[in-house]
Amino acid sequence: MDKISFFSADYRDGRVHIGGKSYPAGTFAAHLLNQYYENDTAARIGVFTTDNWHLEKMLRLGYLKVSDYVNAGERMVNIFTALPWLKPFDMLGTDDEHNRIATLFSEENGHIISEYFSRRAKIGQMDVGQIVFPNLPKEYEKDFFDRTEALLGEVNATLSFYDTLSADIRNSFEKLRVFVSRVNEADRFDEEHLLPIALEVLGSVPFPVTTEYVPIKKASRSKTATLARRLYFDSYYSFVMTDFFEGLHYGHYPRRCDICKKYFLMTSAARQKYCTGYAPFKLKGKAITCRKYAARINRKELAAGNPVIRIYKNRCSVLRMERKRGTVTEEFASTALDLAKERMQRAKEDAEYANSQYESDMSREKLYAEVDKQLK
Repeated sequence: MDKISFFSADYRDGRVHIGGKSYPAGTFAAHLLNQYYENDTAARIGVFTTDNWHLEKMLRLGYLKVSDYVNAGERMVNIFTALPWLKPFDMLGTDDEHNRIATLFSEENGHIISEYFSRRAKIGQMDVGQIVFPNLPKEYEKDFFDRTEALLGEVNATLSFYDTLSADIRNSFEKLRVFVSRVNEADRFDEEHLLPIALEVLGSVPFPVTTEYVPIKKASRSKTATLARRLYFDSYYSFVMTDFFEGLHYGHYPRRCDICKKYFLMTSAARQKYCTGYAPFKLKGKAITCRKYAARINRKELAAGNPVIRIYKNRCSVLRMERKRGTVTEEFASTALDLAKERMQRAKEDAEYANSQYESDMSREKLYAEVDKQLK
C-alpha cells in the first residue's frame, strides 16, 4: 500500500530535515501556533471531509455506490486549496499527493471495489460441501482479490488521514497553547523541568509512526552522509507532537512574545520574553525588533513593555489633561476614556487588530471623531 507519501521527515541532532531544508526541531509546533487563525485552515479542511462517514460506512458494510466514491475523491482534492497555507504542507510535494487522491478515487477503481464486494458476497454464500472440500466458486480469483484488498487498504488509510486532519490541527493547537501558557511554572527552561509540564498538558497518547534509517547530508555542501531517522506519519497530530517532543529533548520550546504576541521557538534556557522579529510599532518612525523595542522603552523583559498598554496610557493621560484644562467636556472625556479602554482590551485579545489598526484607532483624530459621532 502506498503511504501518504509526501508526509515524512528526517530527524537528527535536534534538527528536522523536510522539503529539502533543515530546521531546529520544534519549528513546526511554533508555526502551527502562529498560523492556526490565518485563513481558518482547519475549518476549511473540515468542510471537504464532512460527508466521508457515508463512504466509510459503505466500505465497512461491504457495498459501494460508485458515484459516492468518486464524489468523495473530488471533495477531498479541494483540501489542497487550503493545505498550503499551513506549514510544512507549503513546502512538500502536494501536487503528487493531489494526483494520487484523484487517481485513487477514480470511477474505474470504484467499479473494481464494487465488483470485489459482489464476488466476496458470492463466496460468503458457499454451502457446507464447498467449505469442507473446499471448492471455491468461479468468482474467486486470487490476484484480483489481493490487488483489490491492497487498494482498499490505501483508500481506508487515506480517508483516515484526511478525516482526522481538521481535528488534529485544532487538538494540537489547543494543547500547545496551554503548554506555552504554563512554561513560566518551570524553575529552569530545559528538558528536565519542561517535560513534566508537557506530559501533564499533552498526555502520553501513543500514535503510529513508521521509522526507517536513511543517509542524509547535514548541509548541501557536505561531502559525506550521516545516519538519520526518517519518520512516516499517519496523522498530522503525530507529526506535530513528534516535532514538539523532539525539540523539547534538545531544549527547544515555543514561547509567546510579550510585544507582538506571536509565537517563536526558543533554543536555549534563557528567560526571554521577546522575539527577534519586528515589533508591530515603530520607534521614531523606524522599524525595530521586539527585543530592541522593549529595551528602548526601558522595559527589558517586563510585561509592562507591552506597546498596547503604553499607547492606551498615553492617550488616557492626554485626555485627563484636556479635561482638567477644559478643552473637552466631562461627558466627552468620559466617553473617550471608555472607548480607549474598549479598544485597548480588543487589542490585547486580537493580535491582528493590535498589529494593523490599533495605533491608528487610538490617534487623537480618529478617537475624537468616533466620540463626536457617539454623542450626536
